[in-house]
Formats: sequence, structure tokens, C-alpha cells
Amino acid sequence: MFRGGRAIKKFSSFMQKVRKRVSIKKLLLLGFLAVLFTANGAFWYLRLSNSPPSEPKSHSEPKEWEISLNEGAISENQPEKYGISQENEVQEEPNGETKIFDEDRQSEKHEAVQALSENPATMIMPVVGKVITKHSSDELVYSKTLEQWCVHKGVDIAADIGTQVKAAMAGTVVEIRNSDPKLGVVVVIDHGNGIRTLYGNLMADNLVHKGKKVKKGEVIGGVGKTAPFEVEDPPHLHFEVLIKNESVDPKNFLPNL
Repeated sequence: MFRGGRAIKKFSSFMQKVRKRVSIKKLLLLGFLAVLFTANGAFWYLRLSNSPPSEPKSHSEPKEWEISLNEGAISENQPEKYGISQENEVQEEPNGETKIFDEDRQSEKHEAVQALSENPATMIMPVVGKVITKHSSDELVYSKTLEQWCVHKGVDIAADIGTQVKAAMAGTVVEIRNSDPKLGVVVVIDHGNGIRTLYGNLMADNLVHKGKKVKKGEVIGGVGKTAPFEVEDPPHLHFEVLIKNESVDPKNFLPNL
């Protein structure tokens, strides 16, 4: 009996030790898992709290290069459709009155045009040839070189390279451009009273000199092929008439255009 009691005590003590060991292992495992989940939760919380907020998508206006330029000519009957106003620019003053900025300028321009129109022989043809591109200040014309629609402030008169270019009116050469980014070699003649003529796409050789007074019909240069914006067109003279620094249609002043 004594031996049996000792055996029972040993077995009971052994089982208590086993239970203690198992409990410690469970506690350690549970503690490790608790630390792991806590660290994982803290990581995602910090990550989400530090991330920048997403910006709402907003409609953006098309960039200039995203807008198609291959559009037809603007109709004279639908200028408002394209955002073009035919009225003079006005500004409302504090006293309620409006000021028309273009009134004086348009009046001077009209007087100059009228003076030239009353005498059709005032200008002569700078070169003789067919007009391949007309003047256009309010309608778009297609440019083969630029592959887009744009305005054309002069007339292009076809002529062979080297053809003599003559002054349309008597005046003073006020400007020579040897490498205009649009028109190449350019000569500008001032005829007084705010009237100027421009001759573009000229040859670089045998040009008239700046400051020279020229007579009507005097040779000022030769037809070339120097205009970067018109290089795909046949050889021609680019001719402009400017009144008060504004382009007007040369056909109003040239007898055979």
C-alpha cells in the first residue's frame, strides 16, 4: 500500500508538471500570435494613414495640340459658331458709356482704301502671273506646307524663279528681312500715308538696299523659293498691302489681279 501511494503521488506530480509545461507553451504561443497581429495591424494603419488622398478626376480642357486644325473655312453667315465677333471691340466705362477702340483706326483705314480705290492705276502688278492663293483675313484657306487651315494675309502670284519683282508704288525701302520664319526673304516699302507693300519669298541675291527711294515699276529683287511656310507651293511672289499696319486685300488696288 505504501508503495502504491508513492507511485500515485509521483504520477500526480508528473501530470501537474506536464500541465504546467503545456500551459506555458500555449501562453507563449498565444502571446506570440497577439504580438504578430498587433504589429501587422499597426503596419497597415500607418501605411493607410500616410498615403496621399486620391485626387478626384476632373474634366480637363483640350490642349492646343489636341485640337484638330483640319476644319473647313468659316462661313460668313455663321461667325458666332466659331467664336468670332464681327463687332468692334468695346469697353464699358465707369459712367456707363462705351468706348469703341477700333473706330478711329477703321476710319483712317477706310480713308486710305478709298483714296487708293479712286485711282485704280495707283499700283502696278509687281509680277505678272496667275494668283495661286488669294488674300484671306476672315476665312481659312488650306496650306499644303503646314497641312492645316489658316488665314493668308497676302496674295501669291505664280512666277518662275528669278522673275523680276517691281515696286507696286513709289516709296522708300524701310525693311529687309533675309530669313523671315514665315516668308523667307522679304522687302517692305513705305509709300506714305500709312500705306506699305510687302514682297516675300524673294531671292537672296540682287536685292534692293534698305533706305533706297524707289520709283513705281523699279526692280527691287527676284522671285525665289525661300518662304518656309509656303515651300510646298510652286515658285511665286507673296505680296501684301498694309494700311495702318493692317492687311487689306491687294485685289482692290491692282488692275489685273
